[in-house]
Amino acid sequence: MKENLIILLLLLVFLLSSYMYYDQVIVPQPQELKSLEAQIEEKNRQLLAAQILAEKREGVTQLIRGNLIGNLKDSLAEKASVPFLRYLTSTLDLMGIRLVAITPLDVLGETDETGQEHREYVQVPYEIKILASYEELGRLLDVLEKSPHLIRIANLAVSNDIEQSSYAEEIMGKPRQHPISLQVNTIAILKASYRSEPG
Repeated sequence: MKENLIILLLLLVFLLSSYMYYDQVIVPQPQELKSLEAQIEEKNRQLLAAQILAEKREGVTQLIRGNLIGNLKDSLAEKASVPFLRYLTSTLDLMGIRLVAITPLDVLGETDETGQEHREYVQVPYEIKILASYEELGRLLDVLEKSPHLIRIANLAVSNDIEQSSYAEEIMGKPRQHPISLQVNTIAILKASYRSEPG
């Protein structure tokens, strides 16, 4: 009788422990697996984002290095930078955009508001007048954005149909083209050693 009771108790303990194992270990596993899969997906997204940022950072670093100057006598900081003018005119030619006029303006940011210290960067503005369609303008802005020069579009104006009458001879035979004025500022970054010098 005692043996039967012991066997029964052992059987109950085994069944109870089996149920607890099933309830505590087997049942939560699918949920834990889903949680781990979600964590893996999140880590993969983070890794992909980090890889993209690393690639972009390298591109930004190269862009900054290419526009870094030691002093204001550098060609990138001149009022009419010959390398940039060549780049701009050749780009317009390749895109088939008609250049009407280009006017280099005075350099911005050579000194701060007090006139004592040099700023961290200078902007060299150019006022540009072109004849282009909206599609050509969009492509031009895209090309300028990807150029090796740091560029800021300060102003952009597209003439309407009434204002186009003054350009009648320029746009004859090209009805989809519009007179466009834009101010493009190239940016030259001054090296820290130069920025620290008194003005």
